[in-house]
Amino acid sequence: MIEVLVSEKLVVRVPCAVIEHNGKVLAGQRSAALSFPLQWEFPGGKLEKGETDEQALFREIMEELNVAVQIIDKLPETSKDQGWREIVLVPFVCKVDRIDFILTEHEQILWMDPADLPALDWTEADLNIIGYYYDYLAAKR
Repeated sequence: MIEVLVSEKLVVRVPCAVIEHNGKVLAGQRSAALSFPLQWEFPGGKLEKGETDEQALFREIMEELNVAVQIIDKLPETSKDQGWREIVLVPFVCKVDRIDFILTEHEQILWMDPADLPALDWTEADLNIIGYYYDYLAAKR
């Protein structure tokens, strides 16, 4: 009998923040040096060993924007299978304590009217979050 070793697919959890402020939503443009260069995303980052989704979100937003987030609600998770790994985005609707951000990873940020979000070139997984966010907004009405 011949045995074939098959490596397990890497699953990466990435909590991210749909940050609301004065009726607008924050979009961040990824750095040209990162994967998915110059595409748009909701800020956040990879879960580290021993962290909860919420802890990772607080840490990542502090690292990327230098602000603290307050979680308002959780949206459904979405994933993107890249063959060798699966990215699982874990979106949270959030508020921030202030908006004088210090950008450490994004090329730029924009405050967008929710209706205008699809106009940007989003990563595929982040684009799915927009739909969940629209469902969230419709349920609040």
